[in-house]
Amino acid sequence: MRRVFHTLAVHLFFILLFAFFYYYFSSHFANNKPNTFNQLNRESGVESLVDYFLFSTTIQAGVGLTDMLPVSIYGKLLVTLQHLIMLSITVITIYVFTN
Repeated sequence: MRRVFHTLAVHLFFILLFAFFYYYFSSHFANNKPNTFNQLNRESGVESLVDYFLFSTTIQAGVGLTDMLPVSIYGKLLVTLQHLIMLSITVITIYVFTN
């Protein structure tokens, strides 16, 4: 049971870490909602931080993209890095629990 909590803690750590990365690099992401603002920015404060937390959670869960998407090479690399970390954690967890 301890391994489960450790795995969950690692996932939560990376979700929060990447949410702040996405917030910091907000100029590299765009909102895909029709009839709303095109770029998320820091001026929207807590709302945009929650948006980036949601985005980070969906990436880490392997669900896919929300209404936000990376628009620059740096944003795409950041999302790809989170995907690779998520896959690595999953593979390591499966290996640990089956051996």
